[in-house]
Amino acid sequence: MTPDPDPQRLDPGFLDDARRFELLDQPERWPEDPVAQAELAELLELHLALESHGPALTEGLVPAPRTRWSGSWTLAAAAVLLVALIPAAFTTQRIQTFRALARDTARLEQLAQKRTQDRAWIAFFRQSTTLLQDFEQNPALCKKGEEDRRQEREMALVLLEASHQLAAQGAPIQEAEAIRASLHSWLSEVAFEDDCLPVERAQDLRQWAAAHHLETQADRMERRLRGDGA
Repeated sequence: MTPDPDPQRLDPGFLDDARRFELLDQPERWPEDPVAQAELAELLELHLALESHGPALTEGLVPAPRTRWSGSWTLAAAAVLLVALIPAAFTTQRIQTFRALARDTARLEQLAQKRTQDRAWIAFFRQSTTLLQDFEQNPALCKKGEEDRRQEREMALVLLEASHQLAAQGAPIQEAEAIRASLHSWLSEVAFEDDCLPVERAQDLRQWAAAHHLETQADRMERRLRGDGA
């Protein structure tokens, strides 16, 4: 006698209807393939729905003793059979509705996640623009020859952490990542300087930002991600 095939190795492509019904009451023998499992789960739900309605409907199919079946009884039997199919049709429709809702929910969640990520990128470029503008202003002096850049340094530390997170999640467009990388290098220099920055060093950082057009690029990318144009 040939042993049953290993349930873990069942090819879902060879699960004909007879084999599916055979496996309904044996979930432990269901193949691991998720597609086959989904099909069997739907079939089991239909099977249970028919079983719950079947006994009552079966009684109506038994005709009263008579010498011959009349045409009216044949029509009645057909009507009962039609009613018997209603639970199955309803279950199938419900499954389709659940599937559609699941697809819509997944799509809305993806859209919400994308919007959240886009807002994070927009905020990063906006705040970077503000920091670059502040760095152009003449601050108070710690002492002669040193600029008090405490606030700018603190903001650079915050933006540097945000830059790491944005790099991990991925950019909405390729150009945004390139500009983030340029800003990241400049932010790293500012963040690891002392609060009191030598005037010469501050001037070097300003020239670096100007040479790479960091303020212009950050402002342009913010507007582009907001949809205000290139």
